[in-house]
Amino acid sequence: MINPLCRYFPIAAGALTLWVASALAAAADSAVLPSYEIPRISSAPRIDGTINAIEWREAKRVLIDIETDPAENVRTTVSADAFIMEDGETLYVAFIAADPDVSQIRAFYSDRDLLWDDDHIGIVLDTFNDERRAYEFWVNPLGVQADSIYDDVNRRGDKSWNGIWDSAGRITLDGYEVEMAIPLKQLRFSPSETKQVWGVDFVRQFPRDRQNRISNNPLDRDTLCYLCQIRKLEGLDNLEASRNLEVIPTFTTTSVQSRPRSLGAWEKPGLDPDAGVDVRWGITQDLYLNATVNPDFSQVEADAPQLDINNTFSLFFPERRTFFLDGADYFDTFQNLVYTRNIADPDYGLKLTGKSGRHTYGVLTANDQSTSFIMPRSLSSSVATLTASAGSDAANTQAVESDISIARYRLDLFDNSTVGAVLTDRRADTLGYSNSVASIDAVLRPTNSDTVSIQGVYSRSKNPLQLRERFGQASETSGNSLRVQYNHIDAEWDWRIGYDDIGKDFRADLGFVNRVDYNYFVTTVGRTWRADGDSFFSRIRFAADYDRTEDQSGKQLEEELEFFLNMNGPAQSYLNALVGGSKTYWNGQTFDEQFNQLSIGFSPTANLGIGATLRIEDVVDFANTRLGRSNRLSPFIRLQFGRHLQFNLSHTLQQFDVEGGRLFTANLSDLRTTYQFTAKSFLRFTLQYNDRERDQLLYLNAVQRRSKDLTAQLLYSYRFTAATRFFVGYSDASFQDDRFDSIEPINRSFFAKFTYAWQP
Repeated sequence: MINPLCRYFPIAAGALTLWVASALAAAADSAVLPSYEIPRISSAPRIDGTINAIEWREAKRVLIDIETDPAENVRTTVSADAFIMEDGETLYVAFIAADPDVSQIRAFYSDRDLLWDDDHIGIVLDTFNDERRAYEFWVNPLGVQADSIYDDVNRRGDKSWNGIWDSAGRITLDGYEVEMAIPLKQLRFSPSETKQVWGVDFVRQFPRDRQNRISNNPLDRDTLCYLCQIRKLEGLDNLEASRNLEVIPTFTTTSVQSRPRSLGAWEKPGLDPDAGVDVRWGITQDLYLNATVNPDFSQVEADAPQLDINNTFSLFFPERRTFFLDGADYFDTFQNLVYTRNIADPDYGLKLTGKSGRHTYGVLTANDQSTSFIMPRSLSSSVATLTASAGSDAANTQAVESDISIARYRLDLFDNSTVGAVLTDRRADTLGYSNSVASIDAVLRPTNSDTVSIQGVYSRSKNPLQLRERFGQASETSGNSLRVQYNHIDAEWDWRIGYDDIGKDFRADLGFVNRVDYNYFVTTVGRTWRADGDSFFSRIRFAADYDRTEDQSGKQLEEELEFFLNMNGPAQSYLNALVGGSKTYWNGQTFDEQFNQLSIGFSPTANLGIGATLRIEDVVDFANTRLGRSNRLSPFIRLQFGRHLQFNLSHTLQQFDVEGGRLFTANLSDLRTTYQFTAKSFLRFTLQYNDRERDQLLYLNAVQRRSKDLTAQLLYSYRFTAATRFFVGYSDASFQDDRFDSIEPINRSFFAKFTYAWQP
């Protein structure tokens, strides 16, 4: 039998032929920037935020004085000096950032990876020198650190990655100073007996009236790739092999008291201790093995709440768990086929990720004690959870275990293009369930400003009886998915043309695919005007977007036309406007939707950030198949009191009116108050409140007139390093529906968690 995916190969082959000819011509025009030689030292500096001239006297000095945004490659007087050196085991980086008005420096104590509104300075390292992937290390003037991985192929960053490195900073009379010590064992790069050649960018973020980006490298806005424009760093030769091993044991204990929503008796609380271990082994500097036994996947900090009313598709939540985060970008593709939050309760996990020359690869295997995944359709999706009868009583069920396998391979082509493949498999043989996915993908860069992304996927599923009965699935199903998109971005113009063809029976049970059975065409064109900081608006973009969606039978599901306006101005202000209309199909009828959205915000001082989004629209009432009027207001405020106390409040109010009155009113609030003692420890109080009030007479089916959810958490954290950390806290949850006159508690939890990174 011929795989249906083969019908997509001619499309990919034709695009590849055109791309190769253009890429060869573009490669001949590439320019070579001068490189920096990094010196080796014999005595390590002390990382305390005070730059000692004697300790750093052998370092290579680099001037950071080119503003790349909002002005384009303009020499600036707000400069900084970077210093870099190494000792064969650690990369040392320091910065002296001059400031004409030290009182205006934006710097607050915060937890790791939360410094983005502050002044911060850092280094970007393309350690494989392949102009596709880079590490980013940032520090604010008080020593708070952040790190991330930037994927230049897909043009997105991953702030969830956490390296173990040291940093310190201090504010001086003339600005601020920062020091970093980055162990080479935290970095992946190609082993070599001679010197290393890496891409490097030194960047200072200078937030004042505007968000100013200052670097040592000029950036051409007509060139889409970033890493292909930065200079090279040469050195790090004759590196001695070291034991690149991290063992991270975890201990957790909880005491939970709960009762059913019928408000029955409380369960007696008791301590529930648990332990596990993660291992990270750098077999070589470009090949890493991660293993976990009885892993701790407890999530201590609460997800940001999302309003889930008059919505038909599953919501996305980011991954935060340690085992899945290291090397997660190795599995990225144009379509999200690897969404590891689908792996809810594993006993073990094993992952191998590496890069050899132009070859990047990753393999992951695990089990899952609870098998849940998204069941997508053309107009909605839901979550399926497999269960099996426990013992002779068919009314008692238990979760079904499944085995998981994921493999990814990518080949780098020419300057900044790739082709690759993904295989995923999830199966529970005891129940006769399986889902297998095979994908090929390519990201092609024919010119400096153009990208073609292609991905074809084939899936095959075996569906047990419960899936057949609940979701109307056949015993065996298979489906295809094709996504093709062309993007052009230069200094003034951007446009795209995209096409998706997702089969009715396509499913990716280890990915985040919450819609199938549709064909989708989209085209967008935008024009951008830019100015330097002397103009009122530093950036204005206007764009128009048209898209059309049909199901696989040819029925039109949506036809939409939208216009966008985006502006950036003084006081770090922004204005984003959207106006559009859509013909939308739902439950046998087509409705004329119309929507208007305005988002505004600004940060006039370092201590205050404020903004709001207002959306007014005529939109389908999915529960009752009619058109309604929705007004949604979402304000937020960030207040900083001194350098230690921060207050964040966001709220969403939605009012939905239909013929006959108000269908529902929804309120969603998220309050987070944090006292950050130092860069390593904080105390945080979180309160989340969700209130939905409905008019039961306006619903076709029975609904609760009033439903409320209230959760609260008090959390203390002390972080020694990114992987050595202690948590202790308390949380509770309450709810209310039509049975009760007040909010009733149903859960109380005390918890503690300790992780320790041991590096033998």
